[in-house]
Amino acid sequence: MNILEILSSRVDELGAGDYIQGLRAVLQHIEVAEKHLDRGKGSGDDTAFTDAIYRTNQAFEGSLKEAFRVLAGKDPSRETPNNIEIYLQKHHLLRPRVLAQLTNYRTEWRNPSTHDYRLDFDEDEALFAIVAVSAFAIVLVDQITERIAYDLAKTIAAEHPSPSPPEESLLERTANLLEHFVVQFSGTHVDKTDVREVEVIGALSGFLDAAASDLNFESDTLSPHVIGDLLVNTENEVLVIEVKTGRRRWNKAAIQHSISRMVAQPILNHDNDVILFFYSGENSGRFIREEQLLPKNRRLLVLAVI
Repeated sequence: MNILEILSSRVDELGAGDYIQGLRAVLQHIEVAEKHLDRGKGSGDDTAFTDAIYRTNQAFEGSLKEAFRVLAGKDPSRETPNNIEIYLQKHHLLRPRVLAQLTNYRTEWRNPSTHDYRLDFDEDEALFAIVAVSAFAIVLVDQITERIAYDLAKTIAAEHPSPSPPEESLLERTANLLEHFVVQFSGTHVDKTDVREVEVIGALSGFLDAAASDLNFESDTLSPHVIGDLLVNTENEVLVIEVKTGRRRWNKAAIQHSISRMVAQPILNHDNDVILFFYSGENSGRFIREEQLLPKNRRLLVLAVI
């Protein structure tokens, strides 16, 4: 697994935008950091490892700035990295896993190399820094991807509202909305069969925000009581949506296998109804819709695009 290739492909998937130039610069800094690492290993010049850290610091700050540009909708050019970190954390714009990567890199590499000019790093530390900042950039780009998908889907859904009878149960109403979402999302991704989960979740969140503004939505839910990709709630009901994507069309055997694996997971160990939503970019537009009864009279609705 080449972590830099993963980052490069994720950036390529984003398409055009004012964030691309900055993310390309992030890639370049990491590539140069790898060259410094190789130089240090090959020449015996230990200062090359510290040079690698300085490059990964640039990649770290560049990743933050481009995330700030997209997630906060603000120009990062006049903001310090510290102000950007504070803003992103204060406004809860970073997911827990992203925040963990940020804290890890800042405390282990960025702060020591910035504040102690006498500090030297060795080969292992340079290697860890390159891996850490690459992982950080990847998860940030994933969150940028999700936000872009959210904005696009929300805009389109607002222009083409979907009927949704309010007298339906939350489960039924959301399931019907999901079918409308598939029509919209497939229409904007006609030539893209390899659709990743973050893009579907982002687009679904944006669609639901526009199509059902009276409902409350929270993505990437993680708590002691509820785990799921999307949490939908009203004053009286709570529903969890778990999203599964695949490159090939879903069939009944694959869906059942996936359900069997997920039944033992924490997503189903709570008191709310659940929708398992299966999506593949390579689909016929047909749906499989099945319902199972869970303990405590909870309902599990399987909605798959095949």
